[in-house]
Amino acid sequence: MSEESIQQQRHSARAFKQQDVPEDVVKAVVADALNAPSWENSQPGRIYVATGATAAKLRAHHERVVTSGQKSWAEVVPPKQMTGYMGQNVDDWLASVQDAMGPKAMQDFGSAGARLFDAPVLVYITVPKDATMYAAYDAGALGYGILLAATAHGLSSVPAYQLIRYPEEIRTQFDIPDDEEIMMGMALGYPDDSQINQLRTTRQRVDDVLQLRK
Repeated sequence: MSEESIQQQRHSARAFKQQDVPEDVVKAVVADALNAPSWENSQPGRIYVATGATAAKLRAHHERVVTSGQKSWAEVVPPKQMTGYMGQNVDDWLASVQDAMGPKAMQDFGSAGARLFDAPVLVYITVPKDATMYAAYDAGALGYGILLAATAHGLSSVPAYQLIRYPEEIRTQFDIPDDEEIMMGMALGYPDDSQINQLRTTRQRVDDVLQLRK
């Protein structure tokens, strides 16, 4: 039996050990991800990474504002109500989470985002405000590159809207130009043994999404 590919090995972790990730590992992950394809090599993405004290400040502030019930709004259009096959995928995912988790794990699952998953490394990707949808594709490719590179370097990860829903807290920690908008965020680190990290999603079959003609 062949070994699993990096793509098959990667899965989202939502609880991380309080264990620092060496700076050279973080830089190696970013260096690998920069090989992602980009339209006409425009490379619109910029990467901002918080570790150590900066990550701790972001986690603490995020938990305070989430707990306070403060309204959030990302700098890019947030996920909307899903309909059609996308909505069905979401419903199936939520049902699988509830089936797999006990009451305690469900509570942990729900509260993990407020603490930014206790991740020691927080990654944010920006694109120019006047960028086209091609830049959004490039940013997605760059983000996936980071997730795959993290797996290759022995880390776990999770991309999450939760990380960018309060953009002001991110901008207080970085010198992000006004003409850039924060598009996506990812948490990286070494996973702990929490039950919520055992969750696996069911992916669609190739024949369900592929139209191949000869």
